[in-house]
Amino acid sequence: MLEGFTFFSAELVEAMFLGAFHNVSQLVVQNKENYFSASTQWSRFIDSLVVVRVEGHRSSDADSGYIFTRHARDVLGIDESQILSPAQALERLRQSPKGNIIFVDDFVGSGEQFEDTWVKVHELSGYSYASFKSTVAAIGSNTVGFFYCPLVATETGRDHIRNVCPLVQIFPAHVLPESYSALSPQSVIWRDDMRESGPQFIQRVSNRAGIPDMDGGEGCWRGYRKLGLALAFSHGWPDAILPIFTLDDGKWKPLLKAAA
Repeated sequence: MLEGFTFFSAELVEAMFLGAFHNVSQLVVQNKENYFSASTQWSRFIDSLVVVRVEGHRSSDADSGYIFTRHARDVLGIDESQILSPAQALERLRQSPKGNIIFVDDFVGSGEQFEDTWVKVHELSGYSYASFKSTVAAIGSNTVGFFYCPLVATETGRDHIRNVCPLVQIFPAHVLPESYSALSPQSVIWRDDMRESGPQFIQRVSNRAGIPDMDGGEGCWRGYRKLGLALAFSHGWPDAILPIFTLDDGKWKPLLKAAA
């Protein structure tokens, strides 16, 4: 199973982030054959840009979105004045409903975290409240462009975002089909002769380690929403990862340990 585990180093994370961002040019740049025209279109897009972290329903200082707003500054060269919190971005849109918003983060699993970002209501100045969803309804769908550039997205999560946030164009560096789940009957994690016994092995080991069956909830042996992934980044890992890789209770030796 370890042979099927994917680890993204810090250097690879930066390269993937740059690649995901440049994927947006496929939509933004209309005349790619004319270098001057393409360069002008891309420069105008960059100048109109606001970068926003994905923070979900319960935000914290440990959210991976903060890492990628820093990467937007240090790797992409985006001016710091264009990097805003969700509330600040909504405030700017209220004052000047134009431009483009790019959301950044490392991973899309179920897609629920981004949906939370889209619908989360923030308190703004003047005792007013707004979400990205309500703001779009107020200013019109053709006024502002919305993009999302995660490093990695599952097909399930990508499709969920497209369904619940149809105005957001999602451009992951990599898309993971269901076969990248260690629990899938078609999993690429296992050898052909272990497709059935592999998931059974994970269940047995998880049970011995005391990892509960939460039916896909937080802490479930299958990973969040039963996604059963075997991947991590240099800065951390998603909650869709199998907990047997990260359990650190003093009895079990984890493959991955959180930074001190």
